[in-house]
Amino acid sequence: VMLAVFFMVTDIPLNCGSRIQMAGISEAQDPPRRRRRGRRPPPPAPAPEPEKEEVEPEDPGGEYLAIEGATIHTITGPVIRGGTVLCKDGKIISIGEDIVAPSDAEKIDASGYHLYPGLVAFRSSGLVGSGEPEKTQDPFALGTVMGLAAGITSTWNGSRVCKLIRGEVSDLTLRNKAFTSISYVSRNPTGKRELREALEKVQEHLRELERYESDKKENPEAKAPDDKWIRGVFATARKLLTGKSIALTRASTIYDLREICELARRFEFEMIIEGAEEAWIEPGVLARCRASVVLTPRSRRDRDESRGAAGGSSIENARILYEHGVPVTIMPGSRGIALWGLAGRDLSHLPLEAAFAVRGGLSEEVAVESITIEPARLLGVADRIGSIEVGKDADFIIMDGDLLSYMSHVRWAVINGKIQYDKVEEGLLDHIRPAGEDEPEPPEDHWPRRLGDPL
Repeated sequence: VMLAVFFMVTDIPLNCGSRIQMAGISEAQDPPRRRRRGRRPPPPAPAPEPEKEEVEPEDPGGEYLAIEGATIHTITGPVIRGGTVLCKDGKIISIGEDIVAPSDAEKIDASGYHLYPGLVAFRSSGLVGSGEPEKTQDPFALGTVMGLAAGITSTWNGSRVCKLIRGEVSDLTLRNKAFTSISYVSRNPTGKRELREALEKVQEHLRELERYESDKKENPEAKAPDDKWIRGVFATARKLLTGKSIALTRASTIYDLREICELARRFEFEMIIEGAEEAWIEPGVLARCRASVVLTPRSRRDRDESRGAAGGSSIENARILYEHGVPVTIMPGSRGIALWGLAGRDLSHLPLEAAFAVRGGLSEEVAVESITIEPARLLGVADRIGSIEVGKDADFIIMDGDLLSYMSHVRWAVINGKIQYDKVEEGLLDHIRPAGEDEPEPPEDHWPRRLGDPL
């Protein structure tokens, strides 16, 4: 209406475009029509629930052992305080703080104690039999008991890597002969020349063998190179060059160390060096040939005064080698156990020898590794022993103090989930700090005479 009045007053002609525009405005002002509501579609039928598979309960059978409340030194992981290690049928199945052991499990209350993996002696003599266990192992030998009392649960006796299990002669071996011994020292020039020439000749033979394999594809009648001559030192060389064995040698002077490392780099074979007293002078030489070292921190070697160069042994040897990336395993000066009172000189005080490496600057963690996981790696059995990990063998020791303390003793030694040594029940060392106290009361009597008796 207002638009009509406006056009009548202004005399503006109303053309077709205006009518269309007005019609559009009129249509725009019409109220929208309400759509008819239809019936809501029925809700979709619920999907059928999948059938629940019946989960059979885990078989609770088996022999369980639970070590509860101990400070667990896993070696390859963190230290767990007040934790529990649960074992089943000789294997570690769980490690942690909130672990509930089965009601029928054998339990050891290790509150206040320290749990470590069983120590691994890289070499030993007298702890186990020298040959096949069924023929040479004494299941009740005193040496085995003393080894367990020292915390050693596994060792290499020169022919096999085995465990110190009492009362058995089967299932002791972890691995058969692991190394090939070679000699490459200055005092044996003939042996050096023979080994070097053998490596050169066998290396050329292996190259000819590769060419033969390549030619055989095109010429089936190709003749293989003769290998009947590969015996003795040549067989040793082939084992090293093909990676079927690891070289084990002893070298002390920096001159001999340079020579053997140069040989290993040239022919690219793996090597373990025992001794290495002067390795601290040029640790990079050993690192470049990827050699591992088995050393004695307290080993003494005097400097050669006739040479105007650094020489002799150093208590910092282990630290310097480790800092340059050389794997270090620690052994005492003697491979056996002797009770003559010189602490740390034999396997009865293996941790004490590692403590002397700490005196030379090596960290405590690495020192403990050098008598647990590192020798296990060298011996090729680190997948089973050397650390506290789920799936590994239940081989560990429970100490009444820090492993590297000279006052600490093994309270229990466990192998394959079974207690092999109990300090209190064994009777050998139960009179020494029986409850693990720092200042124990003196015993009631001393053998062979009682206290107070006249001399």
